[in-house]
Amino acid sequence: MLDKIKRDNPRIPYNWRLFLQVHLFRYPLIFCLTLGSLGLMAQDQPASRKGSRIIDDTTKQVYGPKTSRYYFEKDVFFNRQTFHKIDTVIRNFHRYNYVQRNNNLYQDLGNIGTSIRSIYYQVPDVIGATSGFQSYDMYWDSEQVRYFDTKSPYTNMNVVLGGKGRSITKASFSRNITPHWNFGFDYRGLLIDKQVQRQGKGDRNVKSTYYDLYTTFQTKDSTYRLFLNLRRNKLEADEYGGIRKDEGFQYEDYFFKNAQPNLFDATSKDLRFNTHLYHQYEIGKALQVYHVFDSYRQAAQFLDRPGNAPPDYYDHVEVESDTTDDYTRFKHLRNEVGIKGDLLKLFYNGYYAIRNYSITNKYWAPDSLRVPISGVESYLGGRISLRLDSIGEVTGWGELQENGNYRIEGHIKSKWFEASIKQVQYAVPLLLQAYRGSHDVWYNNFSSTNVTQLNGYIHYRSRVLNLSPGLTFTRMGNYAFFKKGDAPPGEQTVLPVQTAGEQVMAMPEFRFSLTMLRHLSFSGYVLYTKMLTNSNDAFQLPELFINSQLAYENIFFDGNLDMHAGVDLHYQSAYYALGYDVPVQQFYVQQSYAPPSFPLIDIFFNARINRARIFVKYNNLIQLFTKQGYMPTPEYPGQRNILDFGFDWSFYD
Repeated sequence: MLDKIKRDNPRIPYNWRLFLQVHLFRYPLIFCLTLGSLGLMAQDQPASRKGSRIIDDTTKQVYGPKTSRYYFEKDVFFNRQTFHKIDTVIRNFHRYNYVQRNNNLYQDLGNIGTSIRSIYYQVPDVIGATSGFQSYDMYWDSEQVRYFDTKSPYTNMNVVLGGKGRSITKASFSRNITPHWNFGFDYRGLLIDKQVQRQGKGDRNVKSTYYDLYTTFQTKDSTYRLFLNLRRNKLEADEYGGIRKDEGFQYEDYFFKNAQPNLFDATSKDLRFNTHLYHQYEIGKALQVYHVFDSYRQAAQFLDRPGNAPPDYYDHVEVESDTTDDYTRFKHLRNEVGIKGDLLKLFYNGYYAIRNYSITNKYWAPDSLRVPISGVESYLGGRISLRLDSIGEVTGWGELQENGNYRIEGHIKSKWFEASIKQVQYAVPLLLQAYRGSHDVWYNNFSSTNVTQLNGYIHYRSRVLNLSPGLTFTRMGNYAFFKKGDAPPGEQTVLPVQTAGEQVMAMPEFRFSLTMLRHLSFSGYVLYTKMLTNSNDAFQLPELFINSQLAYENIFFDGNLDMHAGVDLHYQSAYYALGYDVPVQQFYVQQSYAPPSFPLIDIFFNARINRARIFVKYNNLIQLFTKQGYMPTPEYPGQRNILDFGFDWSFYD
């Protein structure tokens, strides 16, 4: 090495040669720096002279979305070596709020972070006892915990700066401590200002803080793997109780700037915490043993000063007090142990689980309770997954509870079609069984609900046209829900009821996308609902539901600018949308007011510049001209016409 330096650099004085001989090889750092300097000197020599050259690649971006991959716990559970790439797609990046990211299939109170529920029935994931306080579930478990395998520290910032003080912040960080040990955290914050009687910046409708901490570890040969995460979410929502209607009130008055709320001091709080542990030991490819531990706590609280509400707003007073402070707490502890493995292309799993639960209420009268408020549940179940190259994948899940509740599910999926069947019997949520608060009281003993649901799609896909017609058929028995009825003054009007008959519904749907002129696309989703049997009028659904989008996509400047711009349209026919009962945070069936149908039109522009994504969106264009908007929930005006901006930026070092 030294002789080569001498030959290529004859101008170096002898004393420098002696320095190289005596010192540099004894001090590697000085040696490396000196070689870098000599390389620069060599670049000044005539081009015809051949010599050593040291390449500086420190400016190259070695790490990126392909080196920071993530996976889910279920990928490991099902023995799938699946790694997901960091999302850099800009298509529909502007659909950031919780309703639009779920294809408008949810109903909220017109603002981000407020109580929210699915318009259409969904089969629950738990067949045992649940709290019943579910109107804030979306902000708790809408995103699964991601576990990363990073070659360098990974950081992501996602910020939405919505008009009129509506901001959402998401932050993620993950890094490998060793090649087999990863640590990270996620943060999600909602700071949403009021839309009705906002007094200025910072006058909040919703404040929510979610975070999780997670780690994953595996031995060098991966025989033992561990996943641990801690999750917490605290949400506070100002409950304004809808718009106050005075004499001569008309529909357009809901959207006046000076529209008055019904409540001024009411607040709902939802606090949740969960500790989750999954670990497994691999005896062989055909046999692994595992254990899952979950400790979950939820507290629901309602605060108010009833004296500030209109005299007829609360239909009943159960607990006399100048200050309302209703509090309910639910918790459960679940342990699951089982075996699993792969037999050729068949994945199998069998498990036993035990679950302890309890619910407490501040004002309960213990002698009136008709159902257990605590108990121990046992489950026996199993799962299978068969991967067939010619067809696709067939999966199944069976579960039986000691009290007779059960779950049987099957699903088949391929590139041409998919179909599923669910037969489930599950416990009615505890809130519908027993509750006592300042304005509500009931004690029931409802039977378990049973449901059968069939679903199927046929797919046709090409470079130009994608078509997916489908049908969902649902039959239900013993369905329990909240309903508003007629009652004398001072008596409760919104109460839980259980149907004696059945609900049967058929919902054909059609999804499509058409690409024109390579860059122009038109896509849509149409859902039609037909109630064949509807005992007790338990379901109130829009007959017609439509989403569509016309957009232009292209890449410019040698791939440095990726853009997606266009128009979104959403429409659903008029129907008796569910009302909202503030003290118990519940949506209820009502048949007294059907908000008129209203087309929602949004204009958007999404772009990706290197590793950053941005969007600009104008919401509810029609209200700009008509001065009237839409109403997702009776008495609650929806999102007004306003401009939103957001960006997403990832760092890999």
